[in-house]
Amino acid sequence: MYMVMAVVNQYNLKNILEDLFANNIEGITVSDVIGKGSFGLTEADNQPTDLVSKVKLEIVVSDVKHREIVMECIRTNAHDLGRGAGKMWWLEVGGVERIRTGEKDIEALTTQINKKIGNVSTGVTTHIDTPCS
Repeated sequence: MYMVMAVVNQYNLKNILEDLFANNIEGITVSDVIGKGSFGLTEADNQPTDLVSKVKLEIVVSDVKHREIVMECIRTNAHDLGRGAGKMWWLEVGGVERIRTGEKDIEALTTQINKKIGNVSTGVTTHIDTPCS
C-alpha cells in the first residue's frame, strides 16, 4: 500500500479530483497549506520571499498500479512549465484500518457501495461511503 501526497495550486484541484473520480480513485484528504519551494529569505533579486497558498492531497492506494494512476491524474492536471507547479511524493504504508467497521488494509480501501459488512447493521452504512470514512 502507498500514500501519495502532492502539494499543488488550488485552481488545479477540481480537475484533479474529477480525473481521480473518473479513474475510480476515492478516499482523498485535501488540506489548505502554505509554503515555498526553494525556500530562502530573499529571492534572487533580493525581494522578500512570500509563502504561497496551495492545497495538499493525501491518497492511500493498495498497489503500484493505483499509485501510478493517482500520480498521472495529478501530473496531467497540475503540470505547468512555470515555477510553483508543486511537488508530489509517495510513501509505503504499513497498514490501514477503517475505524467504523474494523476492516483492515485493502478491504479498508475499497468502497462500501453494495458491500455487506458483518458487524454493522444495514441502517448505518450509506451509498456515499468512501475509503476515508
